Amino acid sequence: MAFVNTDIEKEYNRLTDLYPNVPGQTHPLLNMSDVLRAYFSLADYFSDPTSEAVETMLVGLRSADLLYSALSRQTVSFDGKTKYTNPIDICSTLFFGMVKNHSFSDGNKRTALLSLLYQLNLYGYYPSCSVNNYEKLVVAVAANKLPDTFRDAWKKFKKTDDPEIQAISFLLRKMTKRKDHSYHLKITAKDLVQSLENNGVQCYAENGKLHFQRIIPSGFFKKERRLNYTMVFGGWTRSVGAQTARDVLTSMELYDQFPDYQSFIDGQEPYYSLIQDFEGPLRRLKDE
Repeated sequence: MAFVNTDIEKEYNRLTDLYPNVPGQTHPLLNMSDVLRAYFSLADYFSDPTSEAVETMLVGLRSADLLYSALSRQTVSFDGKTKYTNPIDICSTLFFGMVKNHSFSDGNKRTALLSLLYQLNLYGYYPSCSVNNYEKLVVAVAANKLPDTFRDAWKKFKKTDDPEIQAISFLLRKMTKRKDHSYHLKITAKDLVQSLENNGVQCYAENGKLHFQRIIPSGFFKKERRLNYTMVFGGWTRSVGAQTARDVLTSMELYDQFPDYQSFIDGQEPYYSLIQDFEGPLRRLKDE
């Protein structure tokens, strides 16, 4: 999706052109464009003028080399053997590198957390505990306090070659679950509107509501019809639940044109939905 803030979008495009992806490093491994997308999505979300709480975030990449270094942790190898092969271990080592490397001028901890959540999602995992537990983990890693904050986990791995990564991985296994068929992705209001407008639906926001209208032209023995629907509007970057999106599609008589709801939202990045779900911790994790 496009960013709401056009200046943020321009800077994202500039940096992705300037710093290309690592060749061959594809999902579920993260690459430069993935982390930059996470970073600028955070800046876009928290500066969204259509939301209730707006903050400023110093936007800038401090060191591309440090970010590339963190990304390379996912594929590090010795004597031709890849060090990390388990998905949770891969997520853990990238997360650790991003927290520690301080690649960005602002927002390093929150970008590390959002990237972690996104990569877990790519591997088929979703959070199964309080969002505050993730905040606690980020703070502990950033402050070098894993041994104090998570003492039991640290004791299990303190004599290993990489105790930080093993302890983080152990904790993440307790904090996540594998997705099942009842798990539904979300879509942002902006993405929903763009998809509907591509199908001839007129959409506009007014007085805290999103209004939709689809005009079905007259035909043989059929009069022109106007279909209308209204939903609560919380901001362009805020997510719309699967049921609400289905209700909109049904009211616009478009739902049957898609094989299923999943096919309608396939390809949409979940960054904004993840930010909304973890908004409290992500706001508090703003760099000092």
